[in-house]
Amino acid sequence: MLINIHTHHFQNQGIEIINKEDNPFSNGLFSYGIHPWNAEKWVEFKSKLTSELTKENCVAIGEIGLDKLKGPTLQDQIEVFKAQISIAEQQQLPIIIHCVKAWNEIKLLKQQMKPQQAWIYHGFEKAALVEDVVNSTTYLSFGARILTNTKLQEALLKVPMNQLFLETDTADCSILTLYEFVSKLKNIPLQELEISIEQNFKRVFTKWKNGLNVQHF
Repeated sequence: MLINIHTHHFQNQGIEIINKEDNPFSNGLFSYGIHPWNAEKWVEFKSKLTSELTKENCVAIGEIGLDKLKGPTLQDQIEVFKAQISIAEQQQLPIIIHCVKAWNEIKLLKQQMKPQQAWIYHGFEKAALVEDVVNSTTYLSFGARILTNTKLQEALLKVPMNQLFLETDTADCSILTLYEFVSKLKNIPLQELEISIEQNFKRVFTKWKNGLNVQHF
C-alpha cells in the first residue's frame, strides 16, 4: 500500500494525508495545524484547530513548526509551536513539522517537552542534519527533491527503515514515483518498502491504531 504522509494535492493513490489548511473542503484523511507563517493568528484560529482535531479523519497536527526566513518573530512562532505540541500530546496525535533553519530550536524543544507522540520532519532536505535528526528519534519524510539531489540521496541511505516516510507535498510527481525511486536507491524490493512504511504509519498514527477505517472516507 502506498502512503503519502503529507500532500497539498489529492492523487488518489493509496493513503493520502491532505494538508487541510489549504484544502478546507477535504473529506479524506487530513492534518490540521497553525503554520508558523500564521503564528500571529493563533488566538483567531485556536478554536478552529480544536474543532478540526475532534473530527475522526484528522490524523495529525500539522504542518507546524519554526521558520527563520518567513513569518512573525521566532519567539512568537515558538510559543504557538509549544502550544500545539501540548495539544498534540493531549489528543494523542503525531505532529508534522515545518522546519526552516530552525532544527536546533526544534531539537531543544523536543528535549525539554519530552513528547510521547511522534514527530515527523516533513520535506526533509538538509543532508548535513540527517544523523542528528535520526538520533533525536524524529521521523524523516522525503519528497520530490530526493529525485535530483545526490547529497540528499546519500543522506536517505543513512535513515533506518523504521524512521522513514515519503510525501509529495506540493510537487507534481506521483507518490508511486517516489516509492519506485527510493526502492532502487536502497536496493530493496518495492513491496518491502511499502510494507516498512505501512508499519511506520500504523505505529505512529494513533487513530489508525485505534481502528480508523480509511476506506470510509
